[in-house]
Amino acid sequence: MSTVLIVDNDDSLRAVLRTLLEQGGGFDFCIEAAGGTEAIDKARLLLPHLAILNFSLPEMNGMQLAQELREIMPRLPIFMLTADHNLCVEKEALSLGIDAVFSKLGDLETLPANARAVCEINRDEHRRDFPHHNTE
Repeated sequence: MSTVLIVDNDDSLRAVLRTLLEQGGGFDFCIEAAGGTEAIDKARLLLPHLAILNFSLPEMNGMQLAQELREIMPRLPIFMLTADHNLCVEKEALSLGIDAVFSKLGDLETLPANARAVCEINRDEHRRDFPHHNTE
C-alpha cells in the first residue's frame, strides 16, 4: 500500500492532487495537511511513502518542512510544488535533496507518473535492503 502526504494550504489544490494520485496514480491513500506542523504530526504517525509539499506554506516554507520530514524519515522521497517556474527555487530545492520540483501551473499532469516511479524505486531499494520484509 502506497501513501502520499500532500501539504498545501489551498484546499482545492489538495483535492485536485488527491484525485490525480488516487485515480490516475494508483496510490492507495492520500494524507492531507494544510501546514508544516500538521504535516510533521501526520508523517510521524502514518509514515508516508512520498511527500508533496507546496513551497509557500503559512508556518514554514516547503524547504524547511522538507528538512524536518527528512529528520523523521531520511529516505522519504519529496516533491516540491511552486507557483511558477522559478529556477532559483528549483536549484535550492534540488541542492537540499528534494527529488523533483513541479510548477502548479503546468506540471501537475506529469506528477502521478513521477510519483509512481519514485515510489517503485524506493520499494525496490527497500526489498534489496530487507529481502525478507514484505512492503506490500
